[in-house]
Order: sequence, then structure tokens, then C-alpha cells
Amino acid sequence: MQIKSFVSKWIVGMGISLFAHYSFASDDPNFTKGFNDGLKFASSCQAKPMSAMQNMHPETFISNYSQSPKEIAYNGNVVAMENDSAYLADHGETGKTINTGMEERKKQFNYPIDPNSPAIKNIDKRGDDIYSVITGQFGDCTKQTSCTTQYKNEICQESPRSTNQYCRKILNIDLVPKQVDTHYYLTAHLSTSDHDYAGVNINTVTGNINGIGPHDASASLEGRLPSNIDCHSLHGSIISFDTHGRKTNLDSIDYPSCGSGLNLNFHVLNDKRRGTVNLAMKIDIVSSNIVYEPHDVWDNQCALLEKSSSCKLIEEHCVSPGGTRVIQNVPVTRDCWEKEANYVCGGGSETLQCQPYRDKGCEQVNSICKTHNDSGCVLFEETFRCPIKECTDVGTICNGETYCLTGDCVKQTKQPDADFQRGVTGLSVVNEAAKNYSINQGANFPIFGGQYKTCNKDFLNFANCCSDSGWGVDLHLGQCDKEAKELGQAKENNLTTYVDSEDNCILGLCSHKKRYCVFPSKLARILQEKGRRDQLHISFGSFDHPDCRGITPEELSKMDLNKIDFSEIYSDITKKQSMEDRDHLKQRVDDKMNKWSKEHTPHG
Repeated sequence: MQIKSFVSKWIVGMGISLFAHYSFASDDPNFTKGFNDGLKFASSCQAKPMSAMQNMHPETFISNYSQSPKEIAYNGNVVAMENDSAYLADHGETGKTINTGMEERKKQFNYPIDPNSPAIKNIDKRGDDIYSVITGQFGDCTKQTSCTTQYKNEICQESPRSTNQYCRKILNIDLVPKQVDTHYYLTAHLSTSDHDYAGVNINTVTGNINGIGPHDASASLEGRLPSNIDCHSLHGSIISFDTHGRKTNLDSIDYPSCGSGLNLNFHVLNDKRRGTVNLAMKIDIVSSNIVYEPHDVWDNQCALLEKSSSCKLIEEHCVSPGGTRVIQNVPVTRDCWEKEANYVCGGGSETLQCQPYRDKGCEQVNSICKTHNDSGCVLFEETFRCPIKECTDVGTICNGETYCLTGDCVKQTKQPDADFQRGVTGLSVVNEAAKNYSINQGANFPIFGGQYKTCNKDFLNFANCCSDSGWGVDLHLGQCDKEAKELGQAKENNLTTYVDSEDNCILGLCSHKKRYCVFPSKLARILQEKGRRDQLHISFGSFDHPDCRGITPEELSKMDLNKIDFSEIYSDITKKQSMEDRDHLKQRVDDKMNKWSKEHTPHG
């Protein structure tokens, strides 16, 4: 009975072993179409034996066929089946023939069939192992799976991530002219007897009388002018002319001036019938000087961030300590001459729909700016290519042996490298920087330099040459100058960074000008914004003084590329990847298959 059990297990083992083999997979993602077609054909044949058995009609070719043979009585009666099999093995014709043949073979080869021999035990164990694999009872087994991957495009929207933005406020001083009047009040006294006239010349600084007439007249001066007064800025007027009720007329008067030597000279006419004269004349001498008052004008490079609803001021501090500066010979003292402000922009409650696709390992294949303003793109539409992996169990590896239960053990799925795009981008930065440095070697700022361009929204708003979109569509834009058209095209290609604006008004009609830095590539623009501006805190200047310079090698080395979001150019990298021509690929695979056939090796 032990030999019969072994034979039964051996037959089962041999049958299942027909499906056992080692799996292999090509590392080539474009594995030969012929091989895949053959695999599909082999898989389709698996169901044919079952179909053939279900459609078979045994009564047509088996004599004395019965759907109810007597052996049905063995169902549930194992003892009866064992007794009949033992009887037939010893007394039946077939049993006698088998036993006689085995004895004869044993005598002929002198081979003892020892159930305890190592060979018999090994074969017996092999049968037990196969049985355990099929029933799932083998302990040291690993399931073998066959996986297929389909791809689906997912579209989402997101705002730029939160970034620190730094800007400067630079104090400029405008000197505003202002006239300052200083009043000096003088009173001149003159006394004389009954003469027709009288006059006097008095120095207004010292009060000395330079001349007087007639001979019996007397005079004096109340008040003085300072000796250092600017004689060019003087002018005077009479406040009062008091002759104590007598009729006396002023004939002439010369106020203090540079030409008169700061002397006051006047004459009066007297009605001699009125008797003596006692004159008190009060005059106002005005010194008018132009002084320049300092007027603070801040060059506010933070205006755009202040207006943005997505930016929040974190802190502001002075980077140029206070002191006194001489501006056009005028000393000006201020507490601070330059400030730096730090804003956090983006993030928060903004649109962030795409992170789940990144977390799943999806590949970004496109990026389109949906909403744009002077600070750049504020809303992106992103496209991700997401893998959908489906796997089925096709076999089991037990103790080093592969048991392929469906014949489909050759399919394997290559795991994509999630850091591929970032790695390629990093190489692109180094490559482009090297090219720029080689071309501009000797320049102060040789890497990723740009140039500034200006656009204008004209007086009547007929053509908005500063439009952020619509170039080549809006007919009005055809009226713009060459520089504005080039700037518009650069905006469409996301090559621009906003610098500043300026308004000019004539007779109530205003034009609005904007100035941008235009960089040679999207990669250069991102490095300039996210590296130079955001990490190194080097601004792009103001409208009158735009700074679109390049980057030095030292500055590039200080940038942390891992903190820069390059997702905007990932789609550009993907678009540049080209698939091999199908005909060329087929020919290459066929050549390789022929080489395999000739050399009798699967590895060429």
C-alpha cells in the first residue's frame, strides 16, 4: 500500500510539475511584441482542456459506457473500495500482470525497492511538497504575482505654495524750496523847525547818521538790522507815518539794500506855516530767503506685496542705521535710511488639490497658468499621469522552486523613480549654468541674466499693451510697439518677472507703464525668483533702476535647490521625452531574437 501511495503521489507530482518553471522578465520596457502575443496565446489555451471535457460525449466512443457504473457504490464507502482494490490487486488479471511484471523487473535489474531509501524519500517528499503548495499548507512560500499597469490623467488646480518674500524700502530725500520772511521793525525820528524840507540818511545796522538837513534838524533810529543780513533779499514798507497832526508829506524814501550800504534815506516836505516838524515813521524791513526743506520719499519695493491679499507681513527691520547725510549741501538726519520687510505669500486657505496625486507617485506631465497677475501666476492647472496597477496571483515560490499555476509568471512591473524629474531638473540647472558661464565668462554676473522691457497702457485705453494674455488674438495689441510685443510673448511663455510701475499724467490723461525682467528660459526665471530674490534677498530694483542682472557662481552655490519648486517645468521635461519609432523598435527586437536563436542563449 505504501508503494501504491507513492506511485499516486508521483503521478500527481509529475502532472503538476509540467507547469513548474522559473520566471524571467525583460528589463526592456519595450519587450518584444511577439513574445507578449505568444504569452497571451498560451494563457488562452489554459481554458481549452476544461472546455473540451465539458463538451465531451463519452458514449460515442466508449463501449459499454454507463452514467451509473457500479463503482458509484464506493461513494461514502471507503472500506468497500479498499477491500475490492486489495482483492483485485492479488487476484484480478490486471493486478497479477502488474505484480508479475514488477517482480520480473526487480529480478532483472537487481534493484531493491526500499521504501526507506533516500531516493524514494526524496521523491515522496517532493510529492508532499507539491500537494502542500496546491492546498496552501506549505509554510516557506512566497506568492508570485503578475501585474499590469494602466495610466489615467488627473487634472487638479493649486496655488503656489507658501514662500517667504523679501523686499526693501529705501529712503530718498527731496529738497523742497520754501520762502521764509523775517521781519525787522525800525522807527525813524526826525525833528526840524519851520523849513520847507528835511531829510536824513541813517545806517540801519549801526544807527549812525550819515547826513541830515537843514542844519538845525535832528534824527534818531529805533531798531537795528543784523550785520550779517543778506542784503539781496531785503524789501521794505511803511507801517505808520506820524507827524503829530501837522501836515508833512513824504517826498522820497530809499530802503536798506546792497546798493545803499544798508542805509535808510528819506526826505519830507513841510508846510512851514504849520511850524516845526516832529516825525516818527515806523517801517517794516523784510528779509526773504529761500530755504530747502527735506521731504521724505520712500522707494517702496514692497508695494506689490502690500496690495496682495495672499501675502502677510511677518516683520520689518532697519538694515541701514540712522545718521546725518549731506544732500545738496543740506544736512539731513534720519533714524533709518533703508528697511527690509519679510512677507509670507501663498498657501493657507489657497487652492491645494494636487498633493494627493503626488503622494500616490503620479507623474506631473503638464502645468498651465489659469490666473495671472503682476506678481506671477496665482493659480495653476496641473495634469498628472497616475498609474493604476492590477495584480493577480499566478504562482508560488517555495524553498527556491517556482510553481506557476496559471503559466503567467513572466510579467513584472517596473517601479518608477519618484525623484526622476527632480534629478533631471537639478542636472538641467548645472548644465545651463555651465553653458551661461562659458558664454559670458569674464562678466560680473554671467549666469541666467535677463533684460528689462517696458509696456504701456495708452491714454485712451485703446490698446492695453501691458495685457497679461491675449497676444496674437486681440487686434488692438497689434498697435503696440516692438518691445511691448516681445514682452507679451515672453509673458505667454512664463519668462517674465514684474519689477515696478509708473503713472504719467498730462492734462488729466494718464498712461500706466510697467517694467519687467525678461529671462532667457523658464528655468532661469525660476532660479532668479526662488533663488536670487527669495533665498539671497536680492531684489529686481525699481522702475527707474531695474536690476535684471545675472547670478554669480558664488551666489548659485549658496542656493538650496531642494527648497525650490521646479514643478512648473516638469511638464517641459516630459514633453521632450520622445518614444522610439515603432518600426525601428520592432526591427531592433527582431534582430535581438535572431541573435538569441543563433547563439542559443536568452541573454544575447
